[in-house]
Amino acid sequence: MKRIILVAAIALNTNIGNAQKAEVQSAYSYLKYEQLDKAQEAIDKAANHETTMNMEKTWYYRGLIYQSMYKNEKYAGLSANPLEEALRSFNKCLEINPKYEYAQEIAEKKVTLSKQFSDKGYDEFTKKDFATALKSFENVISLSPTDTAIYYNAAISADKAKDMAKAKQYYAKLVEMNYNDSKFYQSYAQILLSEKDTTGALKLLANGLSRFPGEKGMQIQQTNIYIQSGRTGEALQSLDGAIAKDPTNPNLYFAKGSLQEKSGKENDAVVTYKKAIEIKPDYFDANYNLGALYFNQGAKMANEANKIQDNAKYAKAKTEFEAKFNLAKPYFEKALEINPKDESTLVSLKQLYATLNDTPNYDRVKKLLDNLK
Repeated sequence: MKRIILVAAIALNTNIGNAQKAEVQSAYSYLKYEQLDKAQEAIDKAANHETTMNMEKTWYYRGLIYQSMYKNEKYAGLSANPLEEALRSFNKCLEINPKYEYAQEIAEKKVTLSKQFSDKGYDEFTKKDFATALKSFENVISLSPTDTAIYYNAAISADKAKDMAKAKQYYAKLVEMNYNDSKFYQSYAQILLSEKDTTGALKLLANGLSRFPGEKGMQIQQTNIYIQSGRTGEALQSLDGAIAKDPTNPNLYFAKGSLQEKSGKENDAVVTYKKAIEIKPDYFDANYNLGALYFNQGAKMANEANKIQDNAKYAKAKTEFEAKFNLAKPYFEKALEINPKDESTLVSLKQLYATLNDTPNYDRVKKLLDNLK
């Protein structure tokens, strides 16, 4: 009796196995006739059954079926991630048998998958779904690991998705691959700066500038790092490099003038501020700073003159400090013309005209200041 039961059990298992193999073939038949819902149901049963889950054909067909779902008008909703499932299935097939008879066809399907993932990533990026775009571009990387442009796409997507670990990983890969585009250096440097790695950021920018010596953005970023780090000498040197690349940029001259003034090189700062104003006459900051520089020089000279007891010597000193105040006047007035509601300019002009005993202009500016308040 036991022997009969055993034979019956073996026969039953054989029938089940045959049934699952039939599911594999049925899945392919459904695929041929574009009945993807039935094809999916059949192939997923086979992929999860012990008798067919280790058959390369099961996974090959599954890859074909899921890849066919992507952007299919009728069946696109059958899977949330049809391309990922297709890739997983093709990889599983070759894992089971690397020399599978349809290995070349799988290779061709993967080329198509790479393009599909890439297009999907661009679409997700355009919709600002950066985290999902990153996953799509990472799938392209797994399929086309020598495509440098995809590493760039992955890096930017990770950066915008605030996944800084992956952004750094892919930016570093671009440096390693000598990616022929300068834009990513600034983004990578900014991440390093956010992590307080000033040394790393400067080293990266130096590398970038050696490869792209005409890149103004990197030069300015390098300059700003030097300025923020209090490295005035290096900042001035970097600014000169930036000015050489962009000689008509008034902002660069203003930045240089500010640094020169800060480091005590006031005469040099005057020349540089004037250059900024020459390029952009309505540059408020340059006009105000130059006016303030002359005013402060005059104030310092006036304070020193007040210590002089000799009338003749004082008269001479007074002429000199008033000359400085008069130099400040047109630049403060121009700043006021550019921004009539700037309180600092009005206060400076009020002090200036009080010092020069210029009552009409004092009253004019005081009224403007009172109305502003």
